[in-house]
Parts: sequence; C-alpha cells; structure tokens
Amino acid sequence: MSAVDVDSQGRIYAFKRSEPGEKAGAMTSVIMVFDSHGKYLKSRGQNTFSSAHGLRVGRDGFIWVTDKTGDQVFKFTTDGQVLMTLGKKGIAGDNTSTDGTLNGPTDVVLAKNGDIFVADGESTNTRVVKFTKDGKFIKFWGTKGSDPGQLQTPHSIAMDSKGRLYVANRGNKRIEVFDQDGEYLSQMPQFGAPAGIFITKDDLLYVVAGAPENRLTIGTTDGKVLEKVEGLNGPHALAVDSSGAVYVAEVAGQSLAKYVKK
Repeated sequence: MSAVDVDSQGRIYAFKRSEPGEKAGAMTSVIMVFDSHGKYLKSRGQNTFSSAHGLRVGRDGFIWVTDKTGDQVFKFTTDGQVLMTLGKKGIAGDNTSTDGTLNGPTDVVLAKNGDIFVADGESTNTRVVKFTKDGKFIKFWGTKGSDPGQLQTPHSIAMDSKGRLYVANRGNKRIEVFDQDGEYLSQMPQFGAPAGIFITKDDLLYVVAGAPENRLTIGTTDGKVLEKVEGLNGPHALAVDSSGAVYVAEVAGQSLAKYVKK
C-alpha cells in the first residue's frame, strides 16, 4: 500500500502499488475505495499506472495520484474518469525541464487558487514543479544537495493554512518549508527522515518516517513535536479524517493501519 486519503464523506481511498511477485512494469496498481469501517467498495484506474506512489483527495473531491515510474500525475473523478494528466508517459524530464515533463513524481498538493505543486524526485530529479490549475507549467525550484533549501528525494508535499509548502526531504532527513514561489523559509529535522506528510485544517502536522524509524510523529507547523507512535511497519504515506483518526499506508506491512486516540 503506497498512499491513502479520506474524502468528505469518510470514504477511504488507497493506492495499491503492485501484486506480490509481479514482473517489473506490470500495470496492476489501482485505487481501492473503502467505507469508513474498512469495507471494500470498488477499485478505479485499472491498467493505468505502472507504479503507484502518491494519492490526495482535493477540496473539490477530485482524486489526484502520482505514477512514479510512469512519470505522470492524474486527476480523476470519483467514478474513475481522467480529467487531467501532467507529464508525458514514458518521457522522463530532467532536473531543468520546463516543458512539463516529470521524472519520478511522488506527491501533489493544490493551493486555494488551484495552482498545482508536484514533488518531482524519486529519481535523478530533486525539485518541486508548479503548474496552473489548468495544467500549464509555471516554474520549478530545487537543486540536489544538503544545504538549506536543497533537496534529496522530495518524497511528499503538503500545504498549511497560510499557503506554505512542506516538502518531505527524505534523503536529507528533514522537512523543508517554502513559499509558493519557491523561496526557502525554514527546515525541520526533528521529524526524522520523512516519507509522508499530512497537515490538518488547524495546522497539526503529521509525519511518517520509514525504516529504521518506523514512526508516526505528530506536531505543529512551527516545529513543535507533540507525540510519537512507534512500531509501524514501513509507513509510506498517511491521512487524517475529520474526527482525528490517522490512516497509514504501509509498504512493508502491505496494509492500511488506522490509529485513534484512546
């Protein structure tokens, strides 16, 4: 299980990466839909994705997913209709491409005005790419390195209530914070090597870190750590519903896990 999110009706959307033992390039990644109790409802996107990675449910209810090895981002309706595609299938852009091509896109987030931000970097790329709401390329930023503002495997991306972008700079074991024009603002190493980030409407920051940490950390967008949950099994992405329940997609555990407050 590669990614998870929850819509306004409480339905759970999970991105299944592959079937056990399948050959490389097999198109078995699908979006699976469950009700709020975990009952399977349906699947979407069959024979569309070469390697599932990120999934987000937008404010408008549309489903956004990233196909890492297909080098594309898709926008879907809830019934599976493709409304938009970013990137070009089978054409990997480099770290300076301005033609809208991507290379290993991992995650996507939308601004209130509809601008689209793609974390482009489980590959040789180490950048964030910005598009208009209609999918027109605007700009990119991010260079490979370990200095403040530089990236190494930008693995997830989220936005707070002020419109600031939080990038899971997994290779550098920190979160990088930018404004929407790409200006570097700050960094947060206290959340470990982040694999997935989720920010709630009230600016609570949830971060999962994979092996060897295997941990969920809950904090604030100004960097304060509030709570840690240990013992996860290869967490890759997460989501939080309106009641505060946390859903974690585990790649090593091959499962979705739900956590609630005692």
